[in-house]
Amino acid sequence: MIESEQNNGILLSEVKKHNEKSNAWVVIDGQVYDITSFIYDHPGGSDILVEHLGEDISDVFIDGQLHEHSLVAYNMLKQYSIGQLAGYRKPTTKPTVLEYIKNQQKLKQEKQKDGADINNNNNNNNNSNKISYTSDNSIDEKILNSIDVNKAMVPQLKLLEGKNYLKWIHSQTGLNKIIIFDNSILELFTRWPWWYIFILWIPIITACYIYSIIQEKSSVLVSTVIFFIGLFMWSLIEYILHRFVFHLETSSYWGNFFHFFIHGIHHLTPMDHTRLTFPPVFSVFIGYGAYKLFLNFPDFLQITGIPWALYSGIACGYMLYDTFHYYFHHADIDWLPTIFKTIKTNHLNHHFKDDNRNFGVTSPIFDYVFNTI
Repeated sequence: MIESEQNNGILLSEVKKHNEKSNAWVVIDGQVYDITSFIYDHPGGSDILVEHLGEDISDVFIDGQLHEHSLVAYNMLKQYSIGQLAGYRKPTTKPTVLEYIKNQQKLKQEKQKDGADINNNNNNNNNSNKISYTSDNSIDEKILNSIDVNKAMVPQLKLLEGKNYLKWIHSQTGLNKIIIFDNSILELFTRWPWWYIFILWIPIITACYIYSIIQEKSSVLVSTVIFFIGLFMWSLIEYILHRFVFHLETSSYWGNFFHFFIHGIHHLTPMDHTRLTFPPVFSVFIGYGAYKLFLNFPDFLQITGIPWALYSGIACGYMLYDTFHYYFHHADIDWLPTIFKTIKTNHLNHHFKDDNRNFGVTSPIFDYVFNTI
């Protein structure tokens, strides 16, 4: 039973009892949140939360040196709210957490606009100076209230006209689950366990690699080198797709519809482990398209096995991409090398701080090359 003060709120003494990972409460701006189900999905890792469980974390939440949060992160908390803290009074000598975050984001937007203006004068269209939708909180409240996240999303996309679609997607980042279709059969095919990628892709990768080394003028050494070239090439393919296709600017209904299915769903529900990978039907379609493309390589290359070693390397890169992606959103492994934790932080910053940076998932190389880190 929750200890309260004459039903006027939850007592701080009650909050302090919930200070373990298996029973985790925190307070921000006088609101009490039960984050037990979220603690292992926390983008900054679970360890950073442990020492602050059962406490008022308002100051911690906006501590830039520790782990500063965005408006998106603040909005994510709404679904974990369980009540008001008894006796809470809004501070008069400093801004609330929400006020502070909005002020900081307003300053950031002004700096970004100033940078964009300077670059426009210099005819420089660097992507890093585009306004981030994650930090743009200017969406109309009427539009926010017109969308019911407990109902099927596809019929409601028509309510999100123009740029409001992208603003809404990023303002709502962090929803646990959504319904996509009214039809239960179609809805069923939007969810798949992430590990199906191994069942689908390992046989294809293995078969293509073996096929490459049994060609008339091939060798294990050459096929292996080409395989790793393909693996590296995936990082560039992934970067291009993520930056220029998955984050294309849309405003028409059909443009928004297309974006919603290729990437909008993921930004809306990044913690939904059943929607982290492309459904098998799409993966097979893409894989078959690539197969037909590689069949058209000239005969003098086919007999060396190079096309199929390259294909297996790229396919392996894709499989690793989905594996890393799952880890970034749903795992917190202490023994992994620091580089993986750094890439994880970069990717989660892409979701929760600035969707205009950190497009690399398996590698940050091309983010450094193109200055989007």
